Amino acid sequence: MKDRTLAEHLDFLVAERGEDEAMVLAEALRAGVEALYREALVEGFLLGRIPREKVLHEIGLEALTEIELQREALRRDVEWGLRGA
Repeated sequence: MKDRTLAEHLDFLVAERGEDEAMVLAEALRAGVEALYREALVEGFLLGRIPREKVLHEIGLEALTEIELQREALRRDVEWGLRGA
């Protein structure tokens, strides 16, 4: 997949979906902005800049719970590693 160009991916999507190029690009832009927004939201939460309630409202309880579990697991791993140092 990495050997293909962006234009080749776009051509494939246009052909596969039967949509015009503008529609595919519009959807790709929307999906990309949503992904970047979510990434920035989670990063802001983890850095303490965005309140939990806002993140909960935006991404939902299940996703937020997973993020918090991952953060706690990382914290425990770091503590464990530092004890052995």
